Amino acid sequence: MRKTRSNSCDKSLKKNMATDINTILMCSGFIHISATALALILDIQRRRLRLIRALERVKQFWEIVVEEFTEELWIQHFLAVKKRIAIAIYKLAACAEYRVVAETFGVSKTTVHRCVYGVCEAICHKLMKKFITLPKEEEAQQIAQRNYESHGLPQIYGAIDGSHIPIRAPRDGYRDYVNRKGWASIVLQAVVDDRLMIRDISVGSPGSAHDAAVLATSSLHPEKHPKASMDIEGVQVPLLLAGDPAYPLLPWIMKGYAGPNLTEPQEMFNEHLSAIRVKVEHTFGHLKTRWRVLAKTSDIHHDFMPKIVATCYILHNMCEEKRQQLPPAPQHTTGHPLIQPQERHSDEADCIQVAVVGV
Repeated sequence: MRKTRSNSCDKSLKKNMATDINTILMCSGFIHISATALALILDIQRRRLRLIRALERVKQFWEIVVEEFTEELWIQHFLAVKKRIAIAIYKLAACAEYRVVAETFGVSKTTVHRCVYGVCEAICHKLMKKFITLPKEEEAQQIAQRNYESHGLPQIYGAIDGSHIPIRAPRDGYRDYVNRKGWASIVLQAVVDDRLMIRDISVGSPGSAHDAAVLATSSLHPEKHPKASMDIEGVQVPLLLAGDPAYPLLPWIMKGYAGPNLTEPQEMFNEHLSAIRVKVEHTFGHLKTRWRVLAKTSDIHHDFMPKIVATCYILHNMCEEKRQQLPPAPQHTTGHPLIQPQERHSDEADCIQVAVVGV
């Protein structure tokens, strides 16, 4: 009886073991098949990737592909770039806060910040040398001839002056940025021709700096000026820039006579020189009318403001080339007159001034 029970238990145990072994074998077989299938799929993907890489690239994408785009495809593929540019231009033109621009375009403030910085960096890097350069000798002579025909003064090919751009000054050194009008700013210096085109810029000096000090620290040196002189009453008169009383009298910068007892020729000289110099004031007016970010304090970091100013200079020249109409100008109060600095002039500059007056 006991032997019968033992045999039946052995048979049941062997049967269960056989079932478990079959199950294990089936699972291992499935795993093996799955691994094989996975390896096959990966091999197919690798072959596809190698095939894609081996395809010949289109080398003239813009000329061949983009020219055939419909309006829908153009918007689908290139709207993002145009939108980034539009965000930056809107920020510069309206001087709206980052929050307002973000709500207007349906993006985040961070996106607006990145668009403004990215577009301005690109414009300065790609377009600065193309749109802001001092004229060569031939072009400078043509400008000087136009000024002579309009105002009667020879050899003046441009005007130089400075303007203040309001900023949010840093806490450290805040007083250095406070200008004579009592608000924080940086100074921009510009050379302008008779057609209101900006030919040279220097920006970044703190607002308390005098125009003469800004000139001394700028990259505008006599070596950069076009070389073409004219003999006037035995004096070799080079090409000149017209400056206001804040600038020193130099062989390449002409300014008016100062003092209460001026002769009639000297007063006439001052009047004609001011008519040429006022072009730079008109340019600043156009600049700040188009790009309001330069006319009032914005939420742009003060370290990046010089790049903002340079971008607006470039865009201003582009607008002036196209003769684009100005938007309605805001009302601005006039600033205080600049004080004539007491300084000694060089003999060469005095001779040039006397020669020009005698024309």
